[in-house]
Amino acid sequence: MLTAVAKANDKVNIFNLGTDEYIELNESIRIICRSLRVAPKLVYSGGERGWVGDNPFIYLDTRRIRALGWRPKITIAEGVVRTLDWLRVNRWVYEVRA
Repeated sequence: MLTAVAKANDKVNIFNLGTDEYIELNESIRIICRSLRVAPKLVYSGGERGWVGDNPFIYLDTRRIRALGWRPKITIAEGVVRTLDWLRVNRWVYEVRA
């Protein structure tokens, strides 16, 4: 965000932040299960392609932010693991809020 604030000159600026990679659902599940040391039985109920409107993967077009010099520092897998680590340490996030 700091790169965009410092370098973007348009009145309205919308940027996708992401990597040059994509990750499929099953790989996400593998990363999460390995990190949590669990082995659940997976049951798919959406058919061969998932539910209506489901995407097999998401790939963000990051050309606009990259043109300003921004580059990702971690991979999707690293981001997922870091998020899980943060959630383990910050249990307060699970508290019900009124």
